[in-house]
Parts: sequence; structure tokens; C-alpha cells
Amino acid sequence: MPRGMMLAAGRGTRLGPLTDTLPKPLLPVANTPVMAHGIACLRRLGITEICANVCYRGEQIIARFDDDPDLRVNWLYEQEASGTAGGMKGMQRFLDGDRVVIIAGDALLDIDLAPVYAAHCANGAFITLATVTVRDPSCYGVVVTDSGGRIQHFQEKPAPGTEISHQANTGIYILEPEIFHMIPAGAFYDFAMHVFPEVLRRGLPFYAVPVDGYWTDIGNPGDYLQANLDFLSGGICIDGCGERIGDNLIGDGAVTAGSRLSRCVVGAGAVLPAGCELTDCVVWPQTELPEAGIFSSAVITPHGSYRIERRTAIPLAECEAGVASKR
Repeated sequence: MPRGMMLAAGRGTRLGPLTDTLPKPLLPVANTPVMAHGIACLRRLGITEICANVCYRGEQIIARFDDDPDLRVNWLYEQEASGTAGGMKGMQRFLDGDRVVIIAGDALLDIDLAPVYAAHCANGAFITLATVTVRDPSCYGVVVTDSGGRIQHFQEKPAPGTEISHQANTGIYILEPEIFHMIPAGAFYDFAMHVFPEVLRRGLPFYAVPVDGYWTDIGNPGDYLQANLDFLSGGICIDGCGERIGDNLIGDGAVTAGSRLSRCVVGAGAVLPAGCELTDCVVWPQTELPEAGIFSSAVITPHGSYRIERRTAIPLAECEAGVASKR
């Protein structure tokens, strides 16, 4: 059985200000932290014990997942992020000797990893990464392979019109245990910047496997809002938390009576005054609006409300949100 690792140390800078008070792996999608959806993929592969490295607001991540009775997590709390490969190196004592399946803690996905793992074994691969086809590769690292799926080279976030592939690297990796010999201890080390170029230079068997299903790294506020809307429309099959009412998902204990909602995710314990009108919105748990308002394409949180325009979250200062008292 392979071992699993979640990479959850990132700052999520491009998601600011949504990540000013909440780390990116805990951003709620369908009222469930995004990292929980990645853990669910590992569980479907039969993995029930994982490792995870955290840094920015890591105590919040640990508190959220340490209470899960069906999951054992070995934590690495880094004072400074050591990179994607460096974080895994820090957990070598738990992972060494077995294949490792890595998923980014900020990736929202509904993917069956079993075919990727089977292909890794069949190819005799040293590293296998999962890829998805994307329309706009400019936000991703894309992968170029030969006809057999063996990776030839990468192109990082190509400018529009210069891309040589539409196969995006998902950050889902299957690694042979010998990978630890290539990663120095106590240093910042990154898979894309350091490990992958060395693997190609050495000519080790390095494969990409295209996967079906849903994947996004919720890299910016627009992606984050769209992921929630994709859940509501059935574009992604993940477990949501709450009750489906019309085209909305309403969390436990949320107060929405007298509000008009269309295509909205409302978190547990949220309070919306009568007269509110929300369309294409996400309301975080335990968020209370002090007065009625009209919102469209917005994310409403305990620390503020934001109109989402493409990749940007614009504060709506006149509609500040507050933390609801527990009922």
C-alpha cells in the first residue's frame, strides 16, 4: 500500500484577501475545506494514514483534521516553508520505504487515482504525475510527452499563444521511495524547480498520465467562486455539507428566512437578514450580515464581503460582515 502526503504549507497569496485569516487548504468548497476533498481521494485509494506539512496558519489546519477518528495524520509544522519536495523530505521517517502519493492541499479534485497508480506500476516509473487538459495553459505548468506518455520537458505558465501543450500538471505525484536520495535535508527544495529537471537530466522513467474528472487549484478568487458554482451545477461530484434547497446548498443552522437566494452556498451558522438578495455567492460559516443587501458574484466572510471579478476579490466596505454568535 502506498503512503499519502498532503502539501499544505503554502501562503495562498493570489487568493488574498480571502486567505488573510484562513489558510488556503481550509477555504470551504461546498461547505467543506478544500483539503478534505484531496484527503477523500487518498482514502478511495485505500490510504488512511497520511503525512502533511503546514506553515501559514498551520495550527488551524491541524485543529481541523486532528479530530477525524477515521484518519491518522502525521504533521510537520514548518516555521518557514521548505518547498514541495523539502516538505516531503521532512516527513521521510514516516514515508521512506514505500511509494508516496502526493496531493496539493489546495487542489479541489474529483479524480480516481487508481488508474494513475496502475499506470505508474505498469510503466516501471520513477515518478508519475497526473495531468488534465486545460483551455488556457497560461496559469499552469504544462507537460510535453512522447507517444508513450514519457515526459520530455515542461513549459511553465506559457504566455497565451506560445503554449506547446494543454496538459496541465495537477500536482498529483506518485514517487518511488528512492526519490528521497535526490532531495537534500534542511534546504528549500521544489519538485518543479529542482527535482523534475534532475530526473529528466538523469533519464529516469518519468511519466504523465492524463486523467478524467474535475481538478482546479483554486489559485485565485475567481477560481474559488467558480469551484463552488461548479458543485451547485453538478460539474463536480464531491460531498457537500448541508441541505440542497433549490439550486442552493444551505449549511446546518444557517438562517436564511426572508432572503432570496439563487446558486448560493451558505455555511453552517450563517445569518442572512430578511430582504437579502444573493446570486452566485458563497457565504462562509458563522458569518452574520448586519443588514440586508444585494450581492452578486460575491464571497461573504466573517472578516468582510468581496465582489469577485475574474481573479480579484474587491472589498465591499459598506457591507462588512461580522462573526455570528453561536446559537
